Amino acid sequence: MAISDTLAVRIMDVVTEHSLGGNIVMLGRQRWIGRRRKRSAALFDETLEKYFPGLTEEDLKNSDNHFCETFFQKIGFDQVDSMDVSDFEDASIVQDLAGELPEELHERFDVVYDGGTCEHVFDLPTAYRNINRMLKPGGVLIGHSPCNNWINHGFYQITPEMVYGFWEKTLGYEVLQCALQPMLPMFARRVVTTSNPNETGVRPRLQGKLPEGPVILTYAVRKPLEGAGDGSEKVYQTDYQKRWDDSAGIAAE
Repeated sequence: MAISDTLAVRIMDVVTEHSLGGNIVMLGRQRWIGRRRKRSAALFDETLEKYFPGLTEEDLKNSDNHFCETFFQKIGFDQVDSMDVSDFEDASIVQDLAGELPEELHERFDVVYDGGTCEHVFDLPTAYRNINRMLKPGGVLIGHSPCNNWINHGFYQITPEMVYGFWEKTLGYEVLQCALQPMLPMFARRVVTTSNPNETGVRPRLQGKLPEGPVILTYAVRKPLEGAGDGSEKVYQTDYQKRWDDSAGIAAE
């Protein structure tokens, strides 16, 4: 659970382009990695200058530890919390994402940042439904989840189908960003998007060729101001739903 240069770029992109702010909670207290080398470091420098001219990487670092509260404050958040099942890294909120969510955490946050936490929670559906409960209406989940070549990293690798099938189709969220980010520094700019199965009726298709190495699914989804699912809905893969709907239509003719 750490924010490298490429992931910091994606966060700055979505926060700035969609004017996000207010109260953010990190799932897991994220460590700061920041600039690495060559192409990814150059992309980070360009993005920081583009959105926050005058700031340097040193300005983004916590002064007394290696965590990320200062980064989020500098890019526009008023309050920065962290949540973990344990207090081993001094998270400000100790809470099991797979447990029952207390009332005081319902609709509390403007932004939830999952920077590589939910794939470590075996009861993943409960974790995602709790995120839905924690977000205010109009709030945004920013997710950076392992998608490919992360064998033995956690219980799961997360695919674009989760974004489109669960967050968009089932809960009614708006997809602000969904792309595949190669994590090797030399491939920092080789971001690949996918088609939306809710529009095409078939499984997400890559809109480019992914380079070798580990890949992160980087996405952002916004909770509707009203009418969001409550998490109790049945969830099915989008292309199968399309087939079932088509079959039912044919049978009814």
